Amino acid sequence: MRDTLLYIAYRAALAVPTIIAVLTLSFILIKLAPGDPAVILAGEAATPEYVENIRRIYALDKPIHIQYITYMQKLLTGDWGYSISFKRPVLEVVLERVPPTLILAGSGVAIGIVGGVFLGIVSAVYRGRAVDRLITVVAFVLYSTPVFVLAQIFIYAFAVSNRLFPIGGYTSIGIDPSDPILYIRDLLWHLALPALSLGLILMAYYVKLTRSSFIEVLASNYITASRAWGLRGRTIIFRHAFRNAILPVVTLAGIQIGLLIGGVVITETIFSWPGIGMLTIEAIQSRDYPLLLGVFTLTALSMVIANLVIDLTYTKIDPRIRLR
Repeated sequence: MRDTLLYIAYRAALAVPTIIAVLTLSFILIKLAPGDPAVILAGEAATPEYVENIRRIYALDKPIHIQYITYMQKLLTGDWGYSISFKRPVLEVVLERVPPTLILAGSGVAIGIVGGVFLGIVSAVYRGRAVDRLITVVAFVLYSTPVFVLAQIFIYAFAVSNRLFPIGGYTSIGIDPSDPILYIRDLLWHLALPALSLGLILMAYYVKLTRSSFIEVLASNYITASRAWGLRGRTIIFRHAFRNAILPVVTLAGIQIGLLIGGVVITETIFSWPGIGMLTIEAIQSRDYPLLLGVFTLTALSMVIANLVIDLTYTKIDPRIRLR
């Protein structure tokens, strides 16, 4: 337990420069964006005196390095700024949108991993046969299909033509969260199409990665020795080959989860899903620079946490990897 805690602290310490670099780059890009932040904050109809007052309040009249230091100091105290469009603290707005994105991203990644790993193993075991060719063709088609195209097909087939699922939204109007069973059922009804659209696209990646990884592992010497000992095929696959072959899948899953927490922009926009992706679009359209910085900060933190989880998962899957 002590080694694990030390390892977490060590990896977290290594992540600090990465977070600082991402936040610095985000700050610079926002400052290079067109428009006067003070005018945007105050509004186009504001008087020059009011604009100057806003400039002083937010230290926009200071040199760029002073603004940067002030921004980083506020981040450390939990002050992510004030949203121009929502008229509320940025941290409060961002945290409200995290649960919907976690639900959508988690569901999509779960569908992708479960379906992709299963089909990838089947494809690798029956390599060269009809089932392998069928899985490979399906995976290639999904891999080549943009998520917005698949989403539009699902909307037309299951929402417009047959009305089996809603076109978009998070829950139906009038659904009371105080009734958890009804609320969860309605949420899953709205979640079905966006999660399936995202999950099938992700599944194509996992099929290709799992198939190639398992083919490589199944051709290794220790697998040949296991067959020589007379072990059953299922035992060889799931007890001996699985742990080594699954490592690339774990890496990809961790990276994707970290990125998706930062916002499934296209999927959320098409299905009007009120997550971080929709929030990003809203911030861009309203030129809400403090809110954009908040989204960038969340994305950076989620990637660091995801990479830390990947490292810890490696030590559980592969006994050759030790905590240092």
